[in-house]
This record gives sequence, C-alpha cells and structure tokens, in this order.
Amino acid sequence: MEQIKYPIGIQTFGKMINGKYLYVDKTDLVYDIANRYTYVFLSRPRRFGKSLLASTFESYFRGEKELFKGLAVERLEKDWHSYPVIRFDFSGNTFNEPERLIEHIRSYLDEFEKIYSIQTKGDISVRFRELIRDVSRKFNSKVVILIDEYDKPLLDSLHLSDMHDNLKDELRGFYSVIKASDQYIRFAMLTGVTKFGKVSIFSGMNNLKDISLVTRYNTICGISESEFHRDFPASVISYAEEHGIPEETTWNDFREMYDGYCFASRGEGIYNPYSVINAFDENELKNFWFDTGTSSFLVRLIEGNSYRLDSLEGQRRKESQLNDITDSGDAVIPLLFQSGYLTIKGYDKDTLEYTLGFPNREVRRSFWDSLANHFFKGIDGNPAFNLRGCIQYVNEGRPEDFMQSMRSLFADTHSEAEKNKEIHFQNMMAIAAKMIGLT
Repeated sequence: MEQIKYPIGIQTFGKMINGKYLYVDKTDLVYDIANRYTYVFLSRPRRFGKSLLASTFESYFRGEKELFKGLAVERLEKDWHSYPVIRFDFSGNTFNEPERLIEHIRSYLDEFEKIYSIQTKGDISVRFRELIRDVSRKFNSKVVILIDEYDKPLLDSLHLSDMHDNLKDELRGFYSVIKASDQYIRFAMLTGVTKFGKVSIFSGMNNLKDISLVTRYNTICGISESEFHRDFPASVISYAEEHGIPEETTWNDFREMYDGYCFASRGEGIYNPYSVINAFDENELKNFWFDTGTSSFLVRLIEGNSYRLDSLEGQRRKESQLNDITDSGDAVIPLLFQSGYLTIKGYDKDTLEYTLGFPNREVRRSFWDSLANHFFKGIDGNPAFNLRGCIQYVNEGRPEDFMQSMRSLFADTHSEAEKNKEIHFQNMMAIAAKMIGLT
C-alpha cells in the first residue's frame, strides 16, 4: 500500500498539491463562494483549515490552474483569470500592545509594495487604501483581499479593556478601507474564530456576507461524514490492522472521538481535521486539537462573568445571538460555540433556536480536565488527591473515604478574590462531579 502523506502543519494549497499530500477537495465550494459573493466573512474554530482555505482562494484568484487539475473546480471554471492578491495573516503574532499590531500590518504593507513596485505614505489605513488603488490601476485589474485570523489581536487583548478598545479602533479603521475601496475590489474575505459585531469591528464593514451558519457552506472547513468515508478508507484499514481491530470499530471510534461538529441548522456532521490527520499519522486516538492550546480568554471570560458551568450543554440561542460577539456578559456561550467547544446539536424551526452541546468525546473530556487543572491549581501534581481512588470510593459506597478525598482536593483552593464565591464553588463542584463520573 502506497504511504499516505498527511498534511501535518501544511497550510499552503500549492505546497499540499505539489507535495502530493492527502487533500480533501473543497474547491467546488471555493468556486461557488468566489462567483456568488464579493465580500465574505467566515467564522470557524482554530485548527479547522481556515488558513488552507485562504491559500486555496489565493491560488484560485491568481489563476494557478495547474494546481487544480483533477479537483472539482477544474470542471466548473471555464474562464480562468489572474488577479493581484493582497493577503494578511494575523495568526503568527501575539498582540499585547497596539504598537505590535501596527508594526505587523506595516510589515505586510512593505512586503506588498515591494512585490507590486508601489510606494505609499501615511498611517496604515491610508497606506492600505493607496495600495489597493494603485495596484488595481497599475495592473488594470481589480484586486483580491484575503485577511486570515482577523480577530487574533482582539482575542489576545480581550481581558485588557483599554488595550482591547485601542486595538479595536485601529482595526476598525483599517478594515473599513475595504468597503471604501469597492470600485477596485474583485473579492474580499475575512476569516476568524469569532465575530465582533454591532458597535465593534464590523460597524465599518456592513457589506460583508457572513456565511458562518449558512447550510450550503457547513462543510467548507473540516471533514464531512461523506468526505471521511470517501478519502480515508485506506487510512482506516491501516489503523485497524495496526491495532488488530475490525474496520467498523475504527470508523466508530473516530466518529465518537472527532466527529459531531455542525455549523448550520441542518447538514452533515463535521470531523475535526487537525485531530483526524494527526490520529492517522500517529495511529493513536488522542486529544490533538485540544492540546494545541486551551483558550485562556475563555477561562477568564467564564470567571469574569460568574458563569455556571453546569448549564453549558443544552443551551438554546437564536442565530443573531450565536453570530455576534459583543462586550456584554452573555458572550460566554457564543464564544464557546465559535471557538469549537460547543456546537449545534439541534434546531427548532418554531422558535428559530439552536440547541448546543459538546461535539465529541475529545472536546468534552478535555474541556473538563482543563478546567479542573485551572480551578484546582494543578490537580495533576496534587499527591494527596487520587482520582482513581475517589471513583472507587463512590462505586464501593465508602462516604468517609470519599469525603476525605474531597477535602484533599479542595485543600489548596482559595476563593477570597472571587467576585461571586457561590458560583465559583458551584463550578468547582460541577468540575469535581465530571471528573468522578457522577454526571
């Protein structure tokens, strides 16, 4: 059997195709979006393929036809064109002060001025506007603009209100250039984890089509159930042989561990692509996606808004409530949804409400384990608490031993600084119950 090359860490479309890595074909949706809309916004969790999608759009609009041979877009696109592309990526930096954001954008502007032999002057917004205009005029062509992880500076500063507001103002002015440059733009797309709307970033870009919850594009990132069965049978066979288990068991194990995401009122379940390719690459079912970094801003938000953790699953929200992050205290649930910790489990057509829940075993288990280490300050290193023993005490009906174990768990916790001590204690009890398996 020919060795399968899994695209671990590969986020460039050309590199993936030329390197003959396994590629789940999304080019029919790329063609549809590119020819249906001019201004697009897409929200998806981290590690779900947003950067690869942006790169695919870049290659498509550059007219790199040879890269799409054998893919769906080859039979759809009959008239290839090449457009100048301006692409920003905010994922590779930490924005803990406004100067870092400005310098990051300046470095991209400098790079594109060299590429297109253009000179601009002024602040970043003025330079961006001049760059779009001058490139369009120089090449007698409209311009394509791609902005990947547009919200990274905002997430980095979410817990720092003054800095967050400064970064928000800077980005609002920068992104509003896109709307003001309409006559020069063929296509523009922003991707990110969250959507900061209303009085925030998008107040200057009300021409964006948000496709984040559109059923047609439910599968634009990630791996759908049908794609998993179409593109990964050889991987499943290899995994089953390695572990000495039936192939059907492998299909079911991967579904339970990594499937379950949904980004629309109806549609196929979506597998986490990062976890799937890493699991097949290592031949192990592990918490790959969650281990890439628990979102600390979510923990801060839960604590800052005194949110009860035992009420997470089963939450119901309308689309407008899921689709927009504001500065209100109700941001916990939409942030958990947009970040991939909760997903759509049902839809009520009468009330127009989505029902939310954890997508799969990887997220559910890892989410509670992560919170346990935060609330109990390093539970893994607490020699006085034995989780296995605690579970045994419950199963054997030994209340005194169980209570002693609980006292050791809570011994090093402190709640003096907590704004709402009652909810903080309730959250710790909810986490403890999840650890022991009581809920």
